[in-house]
Amino acid sequence: MTPVRLDLPVRPSEAAELANLVFDLAERAPLTDDIRNRIAARASALRLDTIRPYFGSLERDPVHPSSYYLAIDGAAAEPLLLHMALATAPTSSLFPKPLLIGRMRRLRGPEMVINAIPFAPSDSEQIEKFCFRIDTAFLPRPQGPGPTITVSGDPPSQVQPAAFEAFRSVLKRTGKNLTSFGLATAPDAGLWSAIRAGWREGYNTSAELPLPGTSPDEISDAMKETIRRVAACSTFSIGANGLPGLEAWSDAAIEERFEKTFTADERGWIFDEFVRSFDGGNAVYELHSAQVLRLAVQFAHSLRQIDQLHVSIRQTRSSLKMNRSFDLELLLENASTATTPQQLIFCLHWFKQRGRPARLVAPCLEGARDLAEQLRTLSGIALHFQAKLSIRSVTSHTPEVLDAIARATLGRVNYRLCATPEVIGACIHRLAGHFVG
Repeated sequence: MTPVRLDLPVRPSEAAELANLVFDLAERAPLTDDIRNRIAARASALRLDTIRPYFGSLERDPVHPSSYYLAIDGAAAEPLLLHMALATAPTSSLFPKPLLIGRMRRLRGPEMVINAIPFAPSDSEQIEKFCFRIDTAFLPRPQGPGPTITVSGDPPSQVQPAAFEAFRSVLKRTGKNLTSFGLATAPDAGLWSAIRAGWREGYNTSAELPLPGTSPDEISDAMKETIRRVAACSTFSIGANGLPGLEAWSDAAIEERFEKTFTADERGWIFDEFVRSFDGGNAVYELHSAQVLRLAVQFAHSLRQIDQLHVSIRQTRSSLKMNRSFDLELLLENASTATTPQQLIFCLHWFKQRGRPARLVAPCLEGARDLAEQLRTLSGIALHFQAKLSIRSVTSHTPEVLDAIARATLGRVNYRLCATPEVIGACIHRLAGHFVG
């Protein structure tokens, strides 16, 4: 064994015991959750004072079989990635300049080498390498049609582990995976939490993006960097509230703005696509010329910019070799009046015809005369466009309101929840009781 350094974040003897256990149980078998659980059960008998292992994270190097990675907390609760390899295995080049914990002789086998790598939520490069190069099962995925609960809150490094624990309990109890996270402030924290939780069952992450500027073609360098920073997310949420106060505009003023805003070809496309009847699931809606002009003027600026943002997101992900699909979420919730069926149809049909359909839409529900009927109407339209409603949690959502949301949406709902680490688990269980039983 190499001489012991006194400033190491983990005790070499403890690291050696842990590594011996991993090699004994995992070396000659496929690395499954059953193997991970057996290692965790056997490790409970070890005296690990300077290591807190997260056994769900245990992964074998995809290129070098006798090489393993395990997320741990060190002696000072320092998040680390422990790299354990037989001395005969080639040195991993994924994480250059790791901290050497020691070279030890196995009790019943050849010499092994153990290193430690910084692995905090802020260590973006290490986290992304783990997800993209070691185990892609930890990468987020689009939500799909079923119910989801999108969790956010501060600090993310505490909220997300507690949420994963609650989501796992719900999954075991109901067979339903509701897992989703809003990661506006910490885009890599979700990946980090998923790795440490050993969550390979699939989950969604969403990033909210502002509209890029005053011109539909304006994507600034700062916006491009923002997109690059959150590119690994599987949902991108963008506001499309439109111009306020158009109710007071005369038809002549609307027509004049329409002529100035769109080219002749664009005006022809809008009339061809929107002046007709639409199946809204629970009803048929007829959009006439005056309505279409007003809707086009109301939403033209934001929808054009979302078009451009979508192109930039796709190009950025392609340049980073992120080939998985992603979802577009339209945020209409900050409008001054409740979202109408005609507004929802116009926005969803716009993106569908442009080949980038919105899979989620957050309507404005404020001021709705009958919330249950409003939800039923908008949910039917969303379902027709293969989208689902996204609803933000508010204090007025009593158990009766949550039941009404579940009934009206038929379970096709994304419920966005912001809570503290202390209550997030209880909130998830409570919401799951309404949405999946």
